[in-house]
Amino acid sequence: MIRVLFFGKISDLIGQREITVPHEAGLTLHRLRDTVFSDLMAAQALKPSDIHMSVNQTKAREDIALNDIDEVAFFSVFSGG
Repeated sequence: MIRVLFFGKISDLIGQREITVPHEAGLTLHRLRDTVFSDLMAAQALKPSDIHMSVNQTKAREDIALNDIDEVAFFSVFSGG
C-alpha cells in the first residue's frame, strides 16, 4: 500500500488529509496524481502545475516509479514570511 498525504489547499479540495492506495506494478507518481485528482482536474478546479509532489519526504519528479511502501505527499505552494 502507498500512503498518500494531502496538505494545504489540496487537502481542502480533496476533503481528506490521508488515504492509502494499492500499489500496482509500473505505477508512477504522474499516474497516481492523475488518478487521485482526475475529477478535480476535469472540473478545472485544479491544474497539474498547481500540485507539488514528494515521495518519502523528498521532492520528486513525476516520472518516478513508486514502490509498495512509499509515502507520497501532494501539496500546494506554501506562502509565508
